[in-house]
Amino acid sequence: MDRKTILAVILCLGIYVGWQKLYLEPKYTKDAIQAVQPLGGSAAPQGTNGDSVGTAPKAPVSAPSSPVKKLASQAFPLETSNGFSAFGNGSHALLAWDLKEYKLGIQKDAANVSLQSVIHEDGAVSLAFEDSRFAYLNDIIGRLGTTATGATWNYSDENIVMSREIVTSLGLPYADVKLTAEFKTQPPKYAFVSLNAKSPEGDAEEQDRQFVYWTNQSLERVQIKDISQKEVTTPIHYIGATNRYFLMALVAQTTDAPSGLIQPTGSHAGRISMVYPVVGKTLTIPLRVYFGPKELNVLRSVDAKLDHTIDFGWFTVFAYPLLKILKWFYGFFENYGLAIILLTLLLKIATYPLTYKSMKSMKKMAKLQPQLQKLREKYKDDREALNREMLSMMKNHGYNPMAGCIPILIQMPIFFALYRVLYSSIELYHAPFALWIHDLSSRDPFYVTPVLLAGMMFVQQKLTPNTATDPAQARMMQIMPLIFGAFMLALPSGLTIYMLVNSLASIVQQMILNKKLDPAPAR
Repeated sequence: MDRKTILAVILCLGIYVGWQKLYLEPKYTKDAIQAVQPLGGSAAPQGTNGDSVGTAPKAPVSAPSSPVKKLASQAFPLETSNGFSAFGNGSHALLAWDLKEYKLGIQKDAANVSLQSVIHEDGAVSLAFEDSRFAYLNDIIGRLGTTATGATWNYSDENIVMSREIVTSLGLPYADVKLTAEFKTQPPKYAFVSLNAKSPEGDAEEQDRQFVYWTNQSLERVQIKDISQKEVTTPIHYIGATNRYFLMALVAQTTDAPSGLIQPTGSHAGRISMVYPVVGKTLTIPLRVYFGPKELNVLRSVDAKLDHTIDFGWFTVFAYPLLKILKWFYGFFENYGLAIILLTLLLKIATYPLTYKSMKSMKKMAKLQPQLQKLREKYKDDREALNREMLSMMKNHGYNPMAGCIPILIQMPIFFALYRVLYSSIELYHAPFALWIHDLSSRDPFYVTPVLLAGMMFVQQKLTPNTATDPAQARMMQIMPLIFGAFMLALPSGLTIYMLVNSLASIVQQMILNKKLDPAPAR
């Protein structure tokens, strides 16, 4: 990897990460969110047909005229292929969901990843209505029953009859839930199926905690930590709450897709809802509910569009085959650290023709530097003449300025796609490598690999042709290894291993190219 390549990689990576963190992610919650009345205001957002939708009630406003017998809280255990869940008899259909194969830490006694560890709420999947006459339903407790494939929940009073049915299977990673409401009095206009989540302040993964929803054939993301109210009038296929590796999703199973509503419910907390119009006195809402890892094949088995919740960035088209190759290498060695090393070497071999072309162009440019410097001194006061003479000289010597840039630009999408694969893939979650690296999804605990990377990049600079004539540019190139090494300190060790191996392979490649492009003079 030559100096221009190193500089281009560093600058492009900085722009890419900065663009995502400083522009795209805030854009989801600031630029893209309409200024509508916040929760608790006097005005309500408009529904899909122009009627007032209002907001899902937070607390009881009125009670039924006859007292409701209070039952004890209960939960019925259920099992899916990926974990154990609890079907509740309160306002939330799901009280818990613990995953079998994923833990919160690498210690043997670490707790399993749970629904609460992702959404930081007491439960999920609730049904509410915009009409204050039904606000008391937020606190009701119904009766649980069992079926051959799951459980049921029933509640009734003089205003409404409600039921839930959940079906699970040991062979499937999701649950099918059907919510039903029959109104004995004047029905409300809208029903809300909601999912609440918090992003605790100071949480290390706060930036990765999001609400997501699918609408208009694309996925939208909203950072939970700085959520604002937003009405989504276009049809919604699913909603969810997610961090980097795990997802809680509710997938609509009705022919007519609902609209949506996003609301803040407190500091770093919010609610995302699917909004269903109530037609007649009976309402039936079938859902598919998933909680688990953001693993491509699993997500696709739940719903074909759920795989978009994995954040592979702009270059997803490259990320999918890279992940597939990474998993293919893992199948041989059952070690993702070795798989990363082999994938890195494969990419170096595949991009060798581009590197060779770029290096050949760099060598020509290095040879022209003394003559170009003379032109700069001669035409230092005439920029137009300088450019004309420089282009003429490059043309006479067969040098094309774009010849060195195009190969680098072609490689950039692959680099960024691999960056996102190594950063976001559940496959690297708590995956061990060797020696002191026990989790490829976390930073190097002793910072060995970032320090080695800085050293390798310094060696690379010494081997690559020097095309910089500006002293400031030369100084910048000298400190780039330190800057890049410092940048890698907080990134996952899997990504640092890739960069380190890539740098080592580039040094070997550079030595070969130097001999090939600068053969020793004949004696």
